Amino acid sequence: MKVYKLEHVHVLYDDVEDTKFLGIFSTKEKAEDAMKILAKQPGFKDFPKLIDGDDIEEGFYITEEVVDEISGWKEGFTTVKWRE
Repeated sequence: MKVYKLEHVHVLYDDVEDTKFLGIFSTKEKAEDAMKILAKQPGFKDFPKLIDGDDIEEGFYITEEVVDEISGWKEGFTTVKWRE
């Protein structure tokens, strides 16, 4: 079963992103309808673009996900530490 995840990303500074999970929808059309509603709200209306592709941009993005399936990080992860 496929579902559609709606998120919004805002770049704070130097590639530091603030990503907001907005919901899971049964169809892409429902995710797009929710995006249209949220795009009128404070904050979101400043970055209302729908992102299409893998480039780091600001705005909404919708991804297709499959229920009961691992969608990422199948090989695990590592932590990178940096100094500020």
